[in-house]
Amino acid sequence: MGTVTESALAGYEDFNAQQFESLLSRMTEDFAWHEAPEIPGPKSARTRAEFARYLRGFDQLWDEFHFDVRETVETEDTLYARVLLRGRGRASAHPLELEIHHVWQMRDGLFASMQAYMDGAEARAAAGLEQP
Repeated sequence: MGTVTESALAGYEDFNAQQFESLLSRMTEDFAWHEAPEIPGPKSARTRAEFARYLRGFDQLWDEFHFDVRETVETEDTLYARVLLRGRGRASAHPLELEIHHVWQMRDGLFASMQAYMDGAEARAAAGLEQP
């Protein structure tokens, strides 16, 4: 089994390649996903099955979507990832590019939750890397 960082990087690769079954196999049954409030679309899923339903409809929302991991910091079972999101929504021809921050929690070698933030300091504090 690899490190938390290796698992997360492989998960981002799965997502970018739309290998969603592989991505889902990396998650606990009770995986909790919380999107940053500023990002359009669904905001959360409370189980792996709910997240799977969101992923299946993903191509209805986006013509293009890609995560480019720029930085990771691992602490025990937590991972902070600074990523560049690049995409183009189906409803708009305008490209989207923004920096987003993910905080992943692991349990028994699987992803148990992911919380997204627009503010890097807030995300780093949530990951236990800095004081708020």
